[in-house]
Amino acid sequence: MNATNVAAKANLTYYIFEGLLIGSAGGRNFHLFAASGGAGGSTKQTPTTSANNPYMTGLKTTGQGTEHQHGGPLPLGRYTVHKPIQHPHLGRAAFLEPARGNNMLGRSRFYLHGRGPHGSDGCIVPTSQFKELMDALDASHGGSLFVFEALGGDRFA
Repeated sequence: MNATNVAAKANLTYYIFEGLLIGSAGGRNFHLFAASGGAGGSTKQTPTTSANNPYMTGLKTTGQGTEHQHGGPLPLGRYTVHKPIQHPHLGRAAFLEPARGNNMLGRSRFYLHGRGPHGSDGCIVPTSQFKELMDALDASHGGSLFVFEALGGDRFA
């Protein structure tokens, strides 16, 4: 296979406060809304105050069933986006592996996945163009993701 047949690795950026996922993957550009944390992206629940709240990146998911408390958005930093897989609970999803040195605030196992009844406990959940994004991540064999609090590099705390 020559270089012209290989799509460049994905290069994505997520801005928590604005809920924006932008960048390129599989030779396509993306600019779409995506929720993180607090049941964001749920098809049945109303998002909580922790959804897309940069102050709540350390909020851990707790409890089960009616005692479940949704976690906040994923922690800031750099992640490797793995090629999408068929996850047994999330459906088609791409694992987000934190870079060494990320302060994960005791949290783990974040994915880029589609909307569903539960929504997000910190994963990134695009509200549109999900299939197109997953196809592009598949073509590019994953890539990188940078997570910031807000556009322009603003810091909240």
